[in-house]
Amino acid sequence: MAKLVYELQILLDLVMIQIRQILPYWLAGTLLGSILSVYASKSITQLAARIKSQRYSFIQALLAAMLGVASPVCMYGTLPVGVLGKEKVPQYILATFMISSILLNPNLFLISFALGMPLALLRLFFSVAGGMLAGALVFVFFQGKDFFDLKSFADDTGAGKNTGKKSFLKDLGKSMRITAPYLMIGIVLTALFDRYFPQQAMDALFLQNKGLSVLFMASAGVPVYLCGGGTIPLLRAWLEAGMSPGSAVAFMVSGPSTKLTNLSAVKSILGTRHFVFYIAYNLLFAVFAGLATEFVFNFLP
Repeated sequence: MAKLVYELQILLDLVMIQIRQILPYWLAGTLLGSILSVYASKSITQLAARIKSQRYSFIQALLAAMLGVASPVCMYGTLPVGVLGKEKVPQYILATFMISSILLNPNLFLISFALGMPLALLRLFFSVAGGMLAGALVFVFFQGKDFFDLKSFADDTGAGKNTGKKSFLKDLGKSMRITAPYLMIGIVLTALFDRYFPQQAMDALFLQNKGLSVLFMASAGVPVYLCGGGTIPLLRAWLEAGMSPGSAVAFMVSGPSTKLTNLSAVKSILGTRHFVFYIAYNLLFAVFAGLATEFVFNFLP
């Protein structure tokens, strides 16, 4: 009994350490996300809807990707794909906006700084680059063809959303209620990992072959990733245990794009064949992003 109490005390101490380290980033990200959701989501959609040129433009694609990562609305049911499509926004812009929005949002960007500034900025870079590359591929291979099927997609974009203080507090409370349980699950799993997972296993998994580690983490993002904020404590622990930055980046790219709620929404607007393209693209891009990160970090002092 005394040993059990001792182990529980150690786990509680580890949980409290994680809470002190992660909580400020989570609170800041949640606050920023709610501010943008209530006061800026409609403006972001309107800006994206103004991109009408059917000719490929790098500047317009970059703008669409940046608007995507700035969009605070979640993918499931609220990403303004339907409105943008009906506004005759080019398909490559729509693809760029969609992919970047899935990969990152302001809340997730801020909490990613708990992993350190380099990884947070790499997450931003690859979220923008992933959207732009997806848009370029849609432009090249689907000119004159329909890539999206928006007939049955709901137009829930927050266009009629109230912007008062009450709406802000309601959005903030909802965001906290949704993300806090996943964050706590991640923190508890991290404490268990720190206490009981052998370092030799981590060395075998992450240090012996970094290329295979990238492939493994890109694949692990599919079943493991449930909530962006909830994975941050685990990623911190894995990085401290020896996981390479490239493996972390691969996980951060594959996870959001294959999260169940995101897959449900994407499937509804792409159809089966294009949905398979979506899955393959995101997994391949996750591996590429991870290997590119490894290449860069190998040349850093």
